[in-house]
Amino acid sequence: MQRLDSVDVLRAFALIGMVICHYPIFLSSGEGMDAMLYFLANHLLGGDCAASWFVFLVGVSQVLSAKKRGADQGKNVHRVLIRGTAIFIIGLLFLLIIQGYQELWVWDILTFIGATLIILVPCRRAPSSVLLLFCVVVLFATPWLRSFTDIASFYGGKFVSVAWISDYFPNFLFDPVKDYEGASTVLDNVNGFFLIGQFPLLPWIIYPIVGFVIGRRLAENRFNSDSPFLLIIGVMFSFMGLFTAYAGSITPPFSVANDYITPLSFYPLSFSMSLFLLGVVLILFTVLWDIFDSRPDKEGEPGLFLAYCRQFSKYSLTIYITHFAVFFIPLRIIHLSTGKDYLRELTSTSVALALAVLVLVLYYPVLKLWDKANGRFSFEWLLAKVLSACSRETAS
Repeated sequence: MQRLDSVDVLRAFALIGMVICHYPIFLSSGEGMDAMLYFLANHLLGGDCAASWFVFLVGVSQVLSAKKRGADQGKNVHRVLIRGTAIFIIGLLFLLIIQGYQELWVWDILTFIGATLIILVPCRRAPSSVLLLFCVVVLFATPWLRSFTDIASFYGGKFVSVAWISDYFPNFLFDPVKDYEGASTVLDNVNGFFLIGQFPLLPWIIYPIVGFVIGRRLAENRFNSDSPFLLIIGVMFSFMGLFTAYAGSITPPFSVANDYITPLSFYPLSFSMSLFLLGVVLILFTVLWDIFDSRPDKEGEPGLFLAYCRQFSKYSLTIYITHFAVFFIPLRIIHLSTGKDYLRELTSTSVALALAVLVLVLYYPVLKLWDKANGRFSFEWLLAKVLSACSRETAS
């Protein structure tokens, strides 16, 4: 099956959003005069939407990849299981080596993606209607399940209205006072993986499963007839999320994690934010597909924008890990050697955002050069080696 540019562009947008988000939030405090820029980088331009786009494409890509590889489903399933396990392990090593032992059990997006790849394998046998019904159950069950645990205690004890935006929309968007740092017991860490961590299976699993269903429609060449309805559905979900958040903002007390009529919150993902992000990704992917892939007679060389997005999409795992390593490893070395911790206090938000833009610009020529060496020693290259070795061992 022909590679879809809409998938590459959306994945590139997700990576760009993550870089724009992570540099300001890890290198600056976002206080005082930086509050507006910090809000834009952290919530509007970057992280809140980017993560849902990234994991949505996990579902889309698994279907398209299976169709591209042909009819040997047994071999394809084996490959996916190995790939999912490898990404899960890479995610844990990433947290341990780059972010530090204290971050090992926060359940980052890579551990979520690794687990999701494995979970999506049995989804191949389920009808799309059953998968969508499962998403509805997850969406509504998650706040109820959270009510059985004191989730705020894992996020610093409380949630606070986000600075600057709260001047215009009071209590509309909340952040925890402290990032999730894992738990002290095995049971709580298991609970973190399923329910309360940074990217727990519930409710985040809805995005790759919805992507999986959409991937089926793409593989069957039926997405063209679906796109008008998906736009309408996307607008409806976005509106419901914003309306629910507004209703929650004027209905104190604000139980961000455990209620249905609740303000927006990304950590942990509130009911209103779940709806809103689902709507946004449906709208954006449908629009991108209409721009780049709805006409099969595409001709000519891609422009700089499309070439950039394709390159980013090809090395998405490498970009995700290295954009953290560029600042985390030096900051950890400084902390270990001098005792000074500059995390979130290194510079102003404007300088941190400028560094993010610089990194995004420099990635392209670096990746082009890396590509000439066939991506040797990139994380994609490493995954390919692991898959190849495991396939040979299975064949023997």
